[in-house]
Amino acid sequence: MIPKNVLAKEIASILENQQLTQTEAAYIMRDAPSQISLVVTGKLRGFSTERLIRMLARLGRDIDIVIRPARGKTGKVSVTRR
Repeated sequence: MIPKNVLAKEIASILENQQLTQTEAAYIMRDAPSQISLVVTGKLRGFSTERLIRMLARLGRDIDIVIRPARGKTGKVSVTRR
């Protein structure tokens, strides 16, 4: 339910802001540089939400999942960056 493209954009933004190469990022995230390239270019087939969240955590980000009562009959899923 969490949009994978939002998580991937955040990963790409972190790499750019920290001026990390994909090779350096791969070392930090314990993954192959080719996999980082796929994430950065938005080719997310085969990537689970959990894997992208794990990548963000390894890049030094805290991830909070908050479950609260919905305002209507059905709930919604959103991702907020702070």
